[in-house]
Amino acid sequence: MRAGASSLQQTLTPEAASVVKQSVMLARRRGHAQVTPLHVANTMLSSSTGLLRTACMQSHSHPLQCKALELCFNVALNRLPATSSTTTSTTFHHHHPSLSNALVAAFKRAQAHQRRGSIENQQQPLLAVKVEVEQLIISILDDPSVSRVMREAGFSSTQVKNNVELAVSLEISSHPSLSKPKEPNLGFPILNSGLKQTPFSSLDSVNNEDVLSLVDALLSRRRKSTVVIGECLVTAESVVRGLVGKIEKGEIPDPLKSAQFLSLPLCSFSHQCKDDVEQKLGELRCVLNRCIARGIILYVGDLKWTAEVTESYDDQRRKYFCPIEHIVLEIGRLVSDFVESGRFWLLGVASYHTFTRCKMGHPSLESLWGLHPLLIPAGSLGLSLNSE
Repeated sequence: MRAGASSLQQTLTPEAASVVKQSVMLARRRGHAQVTPLHVANTMLSSSTGLLRTACMQSHSHPLQCKALELCFNVALNRLPATSSTTTSTTFHHHHPSLSNALVAAFKRAQAHQRRGSIENQQQPLLAVKVEVEQLIISILDDPSVSRVMREAGFSSTQVKNNVELAVSLEISSHPSLSKPKEPNLGFPILNSGLKQTPFSSLDSVNNEDVLSLVDALLSRRRKSTVVIGECLVTAESVVRGLVGKIEKGEIPDPLKSAQFLSLPLCSFSHQCKDDVEQKLGELRCVLNRCIARGIILYVGDLKWTAEVTESYDDQRRKYFCPIEHIVLEIGRLVSDFVESGRFWLLGVASYHTFTRCKMGHPSLESLWGLHPLLIPAGSLGLSLNSE
């Protein structure tokens, strides 16, 4: 079945269309007469930071497992019928592979899923619905030929699809309505946290100067991570709430204007087993890879929980699994991996006493995360040394 490129472009978002275009080029290079779901899956898997590869890594974290999957897809592509070598060599630049029936069916499934997933899309004709890359991945994973290759490499297509759907379930709008401001969504449903679990105070009066100081601190290229230090925790939390309010209303400069605000209170990990912690870290990395282009502010809440762990680093290393310690180290790796993008910000709050504890230990939390303190109110001399 041959489909025109122009009609295809009308049904895909630019990102999804780019994936399909690369898949067409792959089919041309291999001399294949048709572009199949195998070509698309192989193209998406080849991106080291792509959503499909990240979802696969969640199922099997060992990098060699993904290499095995790439090899299996390569073998499957080698099995596809190709045009003759003479024809391929003479007509390569004029060869335009058509879309296979299976790939067209995958596009239709993705379009139907996209339409069902949004109230706005349900009010549009089917042909007007743009397929996003996430729905394209899910639909491709439903293809029998792709599922078979995944199974040969030791992957469950269903499990990988579930990992992708978890990432898609992150519903934080990057362009909130200015005419009807809504409650700031601090939730990260994948990590079972939300506004009700985030211990922000109900303090209404927020010093605008303090909020602007926080914005300036986040925009500073010299800072990897920022901790808001208040005379009491309520003061620091109110400034973060003010930041979220400005993001929701669009009253903030780029690149923060379109950033996603993800809440990850570390206290929620204090009694979790290693498997649960690893799963949630994988989900977090999956979401970061998906949303980093728009920018992400990862809010970890009160650093008291981490300070209690890291200050004992120089005393003795725990011989048993400590979830908070594991999270601290993994967040340090996230900072190293994503901070150079200029689109990732780590944010926490602390009392003065807590921050002094963050400076203890070898390595200290301050050095692990590259923490930079922001005193609230600015220039305050009344910060207490007492524990909160």
